[in-house]
Amino acid sequence: MVKSKPENIVSPQAADLLISLRDGDAALLYLFFCRHGFYEPERARTELVMPEERFRYACERLEMKGLLSPAEHSGSSSVSAEGNTKAGKSLPPDTHVSPAEDPPAYTTRDVSNRADADEEFAAILNEARLLLGRPLSSPDLVKMLGIYDHFSLPAEVMMELMHFVADDYRRRYQERRRPTVGAFEREARKWAEQEIRDFDAAERYIQKVRDRQSLDGALKEAMQIQDRDFTETEQALISQWLDWGFPAESIALAYDITVTRNRKFKPGYMNGILQNWHQHGLHTLQEIREKDRPPRSAGQGKAVSGSGGINTGLLEAIQQTMNLGRKE
Repeated sequence: MVKSKPENIVSPQAADLLISLRDGDAALLYLFFCRHGFYEPERARTELVMPEERFRYACERLEMKGLLSPAEHSGSSSVSAEGNTKAGKSLPPDTHVSPAEDPPAYTTRDVSNRADADEEFAAILNEARLLLGRPLSSPDLVKMLGIYDHFSLPAEVMMELMHFVADDYRRRYQERRRPTVGAFEREARKWAEQEIRDFDAAERYIQKVRDRQSLDGALKEAMQIQDRDFTETEQALISQWLDWGFPAESIALAYDITVTRNRKFKPGYMNGILQNWHQHGLHTLQEIREKDRPPRSAGQGKAVSGSGGINTGLLEAIQQTMNLGRKE
């Protein structure tokens, strides 16, 4: 058995891109380049017994995925030891497409060719048209191909992503605004960065976002925030409280105690309450009620802190909001 050199091993990223192409000629051609480490079109066509038209199309498919650099010359060319191309096409030993990078510059012809050859991509374009409520413009079409190719998202994941974005627009704007292809691209970049590349991972991510949205709504009501989003400071604190393991009703209780004692909302004070509970392992309302009982001052008939300031009406309203969010 012949062992390949480390630099000739196909990277997982390149393998994913080749699989997404669903093109045997392109995969075979890529393996030939990996094996020989330089670009020789005549040798490749001869050894692979590949007609010129099929060979040229396979090269174009690899170029679309960023697995092959555009040709500068039609003749053969070699690659130096440093990997620099003297002429023609070069092949990096370890191709990695970063979500931070912009997709390649596709053309409407690329879109047309792909839609004709790939039924799933054609279905994605049709679904995007329905969600946007209008025909896709040429820039839209090019951007859709960039999303599909560059981020290497399977068709079913792309469908989930587009519907997720459309649902989010509907939640925020009702029917006043429709999503844009740019919104699809921004969300696709997030999914690619978080390695969300299969249906189950997409479902888990969407459920996590929905749970957070439901929780944010409950917390806004508890903190009497209307007609605005959380500030960056509030968002950072809430993320910290959630990481500590506090449910919405416990955060609401800390808010109620903060406002009752200070006559206004003080984020730092509220954070101190929750931090103290967290350090003592108290997170749920039951734990706080049972164990956070500070000493009573002389002459006082009830506790003045911790569980003593619970606004049961507020907590019931928060719980109802959370339950409604879960049913939706």
